[in-house]
Amino acid sequence: MRRAIAATVLSAAAAAVIAGVVTAPAAQASGRRCGPAVSTAGTGTLGTTWTLKSAYDDDGPVPGKLVVGEEFQINTQGAGQHWTVTFADNGTVFFSNPDDVSTVGGIREVHMNPAVHHTPQHMTAHAVRHETGEVIDGAVDLPPAPDRCGPLSP
Repeated sequence: MRRAIAATVLSAAAAAVIAGVVTAPAAQASGRRCGPAVSTAGTGTLGTTWTLKSAYDDDGPVPGKLVVGEEFQINTQGAGQHWTVTFADNGTVFFSNPDDVSTVGGIREVHMNPAVHHTPQHMTAHAVRHETGEVIDGAVDLPPAPDRCGPLSP
């Protein structure tokens, strides 16, 4: 009987430790000082898959200034594809590459843009493949950044 109780207690303790390990990273990720990232995924007009993620941060080129970043990935399934890739923040283009050439892993672009407090951000990525005309359009919306993020920003 004592062995059964000890085994039950030990199993419960092990389960608690495992649950803590599994949920700890998720809790840390959701507790980002500048708020959680927002992401979306989809397929282009000819079936190429893509992902877009955007988040606020305050560790850009000027520490303490609010920035909003975009991470865009096109899963090209092959090297040597030529794409035009453009990022915009609330309709204003802040990054453009007229000849982005894929590697074996695809295309991955990560760029940031200064942001202003109390302003929602509509982040977009637009890509067109030169060889086929395939079009990819992705967008995410971020609520205004928390005041604690980018304290040196307007």
